[in-house]
Amino acid sequence: MTEKEERILHKNIDEVQQNVEAIQEMKIYNAMRKGIAKGKKQEKRRIYTAGMGVVAAAAVALLVTYSTIGLPNKGVAQPSVQSASTKNTDNFKAYRSFSRLEPALASALEQNLVVPVGQSAENKGYRIDVTGAVTDGRKVYVLYSVQNNTDEVVIHADFELQFEGIQESPLHKGASLSMLASESRIQPGQSMDFIYSTNLSPSVKYPKKVNYNIILTETSDKALLSSSNKYRTSLDVAFELDPDMLKAQERMLDTDGTLTVDGQKIRVNQVQYTPLSTYVDLEYNQNNDKQIFQLINPVLITKKGDTVEKLYYPDIINSDNSEVYSDNSKFTLVFKNSKGSQQPDSVTLKAFGISAVEKDQMKIVVDLNKYQLIEAPGTGLELVTPKQENNVEEGEILLRRNLENAQYLEGSTRLAETFTDAKGKVHNRATSTSSFSSYTTSKDGSAVNEFGYNFGAEAKNYPQPLTITLEKYTNPIMDTQAVELYSKN
Repeated sequence: MTEKEERILHKNIDEVQQNVEAIQEMKIYNAMRKGIAKGKKQEKRRIYTAGMGVVAAAAVALLVTYSTIGLPNKGVAQPSVQSASTKNTDNFKAYRSFSRLEPALASALEQNLVVPVGQSAENKGYRIDVTGAVTDGRKVYVLYSVQNNTDEVVIHADFELQFEGIQESPLHKGASLSMLASESRIQPGQSMDFIYSTNLSPSVKYPKKVNYNIILTETSDKALLSSSNKYRTSLDVAFELDPDMLKAQERMLDTDGTLTVDGQKIRVNQVQYTPLSTYVDLEYNQNNDKQIFQLINPVLITKKGDTVEKLYYPDIINSDNSEVYSDNSKFTLVFKNSKGSQQPDSVTLKAFGISAVEKDQMKIVVDLNKYQLIEAPGTGLELVTPKQENNVEEGEILLRRNLENAQYLEGSTRLAETFTDAKGKVHNRATSTSSFSSYTTSKDGSAVNEFGYNFGAEAKNYPQPLTITLEKYTNPIMDTQAVELYSKN
């Protein structure tokens, strides 16, 4: 089985497993959001998650990632009491034996780079033991366990790593929490192991002193729907974590190379090798005539003598999933750590295309009364005739996009929260209760993306057609190109 086939197989297995208990977990998540929104007296339409993470349970031996949802009035909670931990980490055996670790953390454990922390905190019958942590200055991991010595079932409601002296650490957006268990709920009398991770900004000088905070919430209907802190418990652990702990083992490859795909220029600012990962920092040229959303299947190729190392399937850090970047012109590809980073003969970045749209075509135009699609970028987008089971509301449209060469694409479309009528007046998008959205892929590499947009019941009376601005759109353009970033000759 090839690496690509194995990766796709694991993805499919994970998707099946995640459905085992996902419905129950999402009920908890949605109820908690409702209670918290009530306490804050406001609701944000968009919740940023860590990658594709959601609060979802899974079958045994699956690493689950979900995002923070925040809490009201965190500061009034009863403070926890910190002390030295008595928990035996057993050289992080529980994590080493887990098959679904992120490659960077797996590499850190394999190289014995995770440093013991050995600090704990207790509050109202709960205890957190921070057992270890590691960072390469770009990514940070905190390993810890939670012991529930109460009669209540609890789950995480919030989690945050704060660096001392930095008032607002740009870490909350994109931070993730993973568990070495089959679900997120911590039962009475039980202990559960967790992994916190987030991205760090290469432009920020972080101090050594940090504080890791979690907030646990009870899971009864009354607790989840309440905006009060009486059902929630805060636990804080302060410790030291040197952001330069792996500095001596890092290597920077400065480059002014530019990758040109379909005539669009992508500058490669630098390649950074660390014991955890390989980071390729890129920037889209502002003069490009297309809005680029993604490189298709980027590969980092390193040659040393007769040995060729190819790194595939990187994660991505951008303004959508992290506060490391403030706009969508810059992003970072995160490959697994490179074995050939020391004195290579050459380093090349290759891509098989881009997902992009002409900047002046970043819109969808619809005549609502005729239920007709007037304009859209690329090909394959069509209006779908609603069915009874779609439960569409008056003024809501359904769209379907058929895609080819979608096997390496991020399946996401994001439409603006406002739209414009034919006379230029701007209107707010209506909230939809049907939540019609799906993205399905096939073995042949094609995909179907279906999604809705609710103009509102009054929109049929607006001057037609109506224009929606695209914020993100999947539109593959296949064009294999490469740029040599380094050569010793």
